[in-house]
Amino acid sequence: MAHSSTAPPLRILGFCSLLLLSACQQKSEAPFAERSPAPSPQNLENQAKLDRAPSASAAPEQFQDAAANGDIFSSAAAVPSAIDSLKKFVRNAQMRFRVKNTAESTLRIEDITLRNGGFVIKSNLNSDVELRQTTPISRDSALETTRYSIHSQLVIRVPYRMLDTTLRSIGRLSDFLDLRQVNAADVGLQMLEEELVRLREGIYRSDLNQSEENKLHPKADRARASRAASDQARIETLKLEDAIRFSTVTVDIYQLPQIRQTMVANTDVPIAKQPLAARLSEALRSGGEILTILFLGIVHLWSLILLAVLGYFTWKWQRKGKVFVTADTQKSS
Repeated sequence: MAHSSTAPPLRILGFCSLLLLSACQQKSEAPFAERSPAPSPQNLENQAKLDRAPSASAAPEQFQDAAANGDIFSSAAAVPSAIDSLKKFVRNAQMRFRVKNTAESTLRIEDITLRNGGFVIKSNLNSDVELRQTTPISRDSALETTRYSIHSQLVIRVPYRMLDTTLRSIGRLSDFLDLRQVNAADVGLQMLEEELVRLREGIYRSDLNQSEENKLHPKADRARASRAASDQARIETLKLEDAIRFSTVTVDIYQLPQIRQTMVANTDVPIAKQPLAARLSEALRSGGEILTILFLGIVHLWSLILLAVLGYFTWKWQRKGKVFVTADTQKSS
């Protein structure tokens, strides 16, 4: 065909983009020692602190001391380095620990997040009631005893360069560490894959404009599906870029159970019994009402009583007549 002799401009642009991505990939494979800057004194200090951190076999007391200082919350996965110029990392962290005051610690964590240039996307503070008991102490008062614990769940996002600083600042609030996880996932290949999807869809739509119409698969439908795939790839790329710029930290804190005692009204006061004279008067009145109801019931049945009386006298009269007939018969015989 005539259009196959010369490549479409968009196809040429796509091929150029692929060559450019390939060149960038080859450049990233150059010796790292030649291009990476020397580590700064701050990084050396952080590394020294990590080297001095307690090992997994350390005593629990030493481990908790490090947690109180915030050192154990730090991680090499949370510290940016020269490798970030070659790799695309999505850094996330998750932690659970006990604090002395959950409500106060929640506010301090939010302040730390704002101070480090981040923002809070979730902050839930709730009380779990473990026991509630009411003990009467007088006729109108009672003592309510409640045993409860306060939990707080936060999800914050901070710039990836401030992740380690944020973890250390939050770690100083810890009284007992339960969990600390820091992840750094390389998503460079995933971003490259999404970009290649966009390029392929662009070349496909360029070829689609020069192809013949197919009644079973119209051009408009295929172009719409191609644009949807390209847009979805673009959205996924934007999500990854946002996840790279801002790290997500999930914090779950709690405190030891608390006891709260409060004076409340006594609602379990028994009903006072009535005097004997009042109860006797009530019984006589109830008995009179029952007798009245029975009398009225009998009056309502007067027609049945009348029929029963008439039936009785009729039966008795007939029986008396039979007796007289029988006596006369015996006399005549």
